[in-house]
Amino acid sequence: MPKIGITHKGQVQTRNSYTKIDSEIAFVVDGRELPSMAVLGDAMEAAIKVFELKIKKSYEEVPPRIDTPMAEPYAGKPVS
Repeated sequence: MPKIGITHKGQVQTRNSYTKIDSEIAFVVDGRELPSMAVLGDAMEAAIKVFELKIKKSYEEVPPRIDTPMAEPYAGKPVS
């Protein structure tokens, strides 16, 4: 069966314009009736926007750590 695909490689901003991550998004379509590349291009643009939005939102608020106990800055030395 015929197969077509489209790939986008780029960087996504995380916290600010100086912090970025490398990303790669790919669509592969396999079948008898394939969409046009214009349709795949539009879908890729939409996917990139959603991906960038979700990544940026994930860095807006860092969830509190609940599994790590707080250190006591003036704690005495442990007794052996």
